[in-house]
Amino acid sequence: MKRFLVPLALIPLGLWAIYVYPGLIEANTGFWQWRRAAIVLLGMIALWWMSAGILLSARPAWLEQRFGGLDKLYRLHKYIGIGAGILVFAHWMAEWLPKQLGKLGLLPPRVRGPRGPENLLMDLAKDIGEWAGYILLALVVIALIRRIPYRWFRLVHKAFGLVFLGGAFHGLMLLPKDFWQQPLGWITAALALAGCVPAVLSLRGRIGEKRRHRATIATLRQPEAGVLEVVCRTDGTWPGHRAGQFLFANFGKRFEGAHPFTIASAWNAQDGHVTLAIKALGDYTRTLAHSLVPGQPVVLEGPYGKFDFWPSEAVDRDNRPIPQIWVAGGIGITPFLARIDELAQAGKPETPRAHLFYSTPEPAAFPEGLEARCAAAGVALHRHVSDRDGLLGPESIGARLQPGSSVWFCGPARWGHSLREALVARGLARRAFHQEAFEFR
Repeated sequence: MKRFLVPLALIPLGLWAIYVYPGLIEANTGFWQWRRAAIVLLGMIALWWMSAGILLSARPAWLEQRFGGLDKLYRLHKYIGIGAGILVFAHWMAEWLPKQLGKLGLLPPRVRGPRGPENLLMDLAKDIGEWAGYILLALVVIALIRRIPYRWFRLVHKAFGLVFLGGAFHGLMLLPKDFWQQPLGWITAALALAGCVPAVLSLRGRIGEKRRHRATIATLRQPEAGVLEVVCRTDGTWPGHRAGQFLFANFGKRFEGAHPFTIASAWNAQDGHVTLAIKALGDYTRTLAHSLVPGQPVVLEGPYGKFDFWPSEAVDRDNRPIPQIWVAGGIGITPFLARIDELAQAGKPETPRAHLFYSTPEPAAFPEGLEARCAAAGVALHRHVSDRDGLLGPESIGARLQPGSSVWFCGPARWGHSLREALVARGLARRAFHQEAFEFR
């Protein structure tokens, strides 16, 4: 992530230092000229960040591959959005605060040059930019408050497209004339115009449109309280998926739109079914067991993600296979179910293909027949009941580590972070710990 965020800040700053800073030094400008330069610089960098963020929100497949999956792409999008909000706030404060301090006599008086003729477009750009900035800051705060239901977060998030268009108009119209005679202006304009495309697509609800496929609910099951299995029959256009990937499912509930769910089944083109295992964790997911019915249409978008257990064939110096280590917490078992079924189709090997550590608060009935499924796939199952045994720590997991091991984790984010650090301290390569960033806000 830092490999992207740092250049996104340093490149515009570096271009500004090359093309703008020398002129400021040569002109021996005072405080108010430097303040004006700071306003322009902060606004320009904010526009770069907003453009990058909205480009990522379009879910382009080539960028998903570049950043290791849509989950990580969206995590980067989130941090860019926060950064853009901070930059917009700083841009506004650089404009507002010195004026207030000047009125109090705490800053030297500002000497104004002669005012040029009125320009309606410039005045409009100033007004639009001011209101777009206020709305953007409010939307960032709303997006970060987890207590706000997802449906409202989703509707609010759509407004970012309109805010971006207003911000781009504001930024380009008020960019100093001399910027257009250097790469700084051209690149800023190109990024802003590139961001306008996904902004319009977002407002029209067309992001991800080419990856949407129709399906119907074939069966519904509740293997245990709070867990709903939804088996969807695809219409023949679903392109297939790899074990560990996820999709967005739209069950047609008004205002909710599509929600992300991990696919809990291996793909079989002859069968054409896709299984979702949904844990009742929020207001929306708690209603699904009562609102969904067999035969109901559903729109599936995807597949997405790179939590795909690749590379799968690691061997030691004696050419013996090194089992992967899987760690699942609660409903985090779902991507491993798809991989277990996929491996079972290849037949049971002589040595374990993986060690699965499955932790639940209480003895779990879901998924049914897990022991038999693991045995058929050549996966060694290690169950853990946290209410009885405490948190599953790195000791038993670390005991299975070998040179060349890889660990695949799906569960609570904080647990995953602490487990990764503990296993890295035991010799695991940091890049060998795979964790899905399955938090989209």
